[in-house]
Amino acid sequence: MPLGIPFSRSIGGGKFHSIAGGDDQELLITVVFSSNVCIKIMKAIKDWPKLATQGTPIVGLEYYSADRQQVLSLFEQYARLSSLKAYYWNLGYSSLQIIKIREGHCVLEPTDLAVNGDVVQFLLERDSPGIFLLEDVLESEDRQFEARRISQLANAFFQFGWRKVEQYWVLLSDYIQLPAKLQPLIPILKCSLPDGFEVTAIVNKFCEVSVCLECGSDGVAAKKQLVRACQGLPAAEIKLVLERSLSLTASVDQIAQLVLEHKILQLKDQGLEFIAQPDVPTAGGLDLLDSYLSNLVKLNEPGARKYNLRPPKGMLLWGPPGTGKSLSAKLAAKKLGYALLAMSWGNVIGSPNPDRALAKILETADHLGGCVLFADDFDKGFAGWDSNADGGVARRLSQKLLTWMQEHTSDVLMLATVNRLGMLPAELIRRFDDGGIWFVDLPHNGARYEIFNLHLAKYFPHQFGEGKESPWSDRQWYSLLSDYAGTTPAEIGNAVKRCAERAYCQGRPGKIELADLRYERTQFVLSSERSSEDIQAIRNQASFAKPASGVDRSKFSSSEQELFEYKPPAYEPI
Repeated sequence: MPLGIPFSRSIGGGKFHSIAGGDDQELLITVVFSSNVCIKIMKAIKDWPKLATQGTPIVGLEYYSADRQQVLSLFEQYARLSSLKAYYWNLGYSSLQIIKIREGHCVLEPTDLAVNGDVVQFLLERDSPGIFLLEDVLESEDRQFEARRISQLANAFFQFGWRKVEQYWVLLSDYIQLPAKLQPLIPILKCSLPDGFEVTAIVNKFCEVSVCLECGSDGVAAKKQLVRACQGLPAAEIKLVLERSLSLTASVDQIAQLVLEHKILQLKDQGLEFIAQPDVPTAGGLDLLDSYLSNLVKLNEPGARKYNLRPPKGMLLWGPPGTGKSLSAKLAAKKLGYALLAMSWGNVIGSPNPDRALAKILETADHLGGCVLFADDFDKGFAGWDSNADGGVARRLSQKLLTWMQEHTSDVLMLATVNRLGMLPAELIRRFDDGGIWFVDLPHNGARYEIFNLHLAKYFPHQFGEGKESPWSDRQWYSLLSDYAGTTPAEIGNAVKRCAERAYCQGRPGKIELADLRYERTQFVLSSERSSEDIQAIRNQASFAKPASGVDRSKFSSSEQELFEYKPPAYEPI
């Protein structure tokens, strides 16, 4: 049946209606699903019939390998509706495979169309009608091969205009980046990850058909946990992992944990790491930053959307090393109830295909149902970017990240930490203005007091736990805080930990004395002293950002004193 003729057909348990034709080549597609077929795939590639009707012979299609069966099944239906045959090929086959449906399943059967070498050249020299799904034809590190492939595809596009053969090519890959010569000729379609609504539908269907499932006392909460674990995975992969997990356990909670473990491994392959919960409840001394994060939680409430209010898309934490920037990122994710995903900008730039790596990271973050995308030491990935020392990779990727931060509407907070703000491109820094650039400085006396108590409560709960009165007097505390002047929160935490280790080894676990901490202070050199010039250079520019800590108003604050008291001159009448 020609593509310009109206047709109606059942696909995957749902109804597929298409009306195509007329001078304006309109195409209306409506898809209704009664099973857990990948809805997102249908939305992503629904425009292919319209492109074919308008005479577009070659398209690119980005898809996930787990979704191959759904993609093949869909194009088999397209081919049947247009009285064509659908074929598939990748490097694993020596001949074209015809796509057929057997007992409701998509199968591949070999043909006598043997491909001796280059499948693109093979099709260029034959006038076989059909829809040809070609995988692995765009990927090669051989520059000579790449140049030849570009010419082949360009030749094919123009030859289809006079060959008068109904032949359509679909170039399959998990990521497609066409050279400038081919971009106007070959449109790119995309099979995106399923959104939250679609993941919920898949999980609900799984729970309905799996009658042996054990949801525990709170079935609704268990399902929500399972949905959250599945978000960020392709639809077909979700189905496979759920069925595989069901063979191991019937508990929804345990299935959610198995799916999460699977997802963590998948994200590692993409250069993303799930970060665990922080080991302390707060970041001592960062009161202004903590107050702002609490406001973000309110802005994330559904009621805020009624007033067109949304949380910011990005925040930048700037300051010397060890001052609690990474801990603040963990606490931000915890407050918002988001997953914390860490990406290394340097690893992205250094990957074999940095554009693909960044695209996959951003797409995954968009579909996790809320996450903090954390880039630690963000500035280190931009060393020498303005000189194009890396071939312009950092400049190109920063532009892509800048566009994404401007345009994305998903619940993703991009949170980056830097030591040297000046190394970032100015246009990228501006993208963090909505959430603000926060300066995290060395802690003052009051902040050090809070940091000490956080770590002392962790390692010595019987002496410093909640509700316990401090065993040390204010005078002793003031002396200790003076000893630790200039230390970072990380150095304080390490000092308390080493005291706990020493106490345990000496046979007095869980007990600490003031002398232990004072002795520990003599065992290390402050980072602010080792790199005094570098850290002071960073601190000298603190006025260009918002302070993360307020003025020290604790009882240990150091009051300013004047060396000479000013007295106005006595009034003398004229």
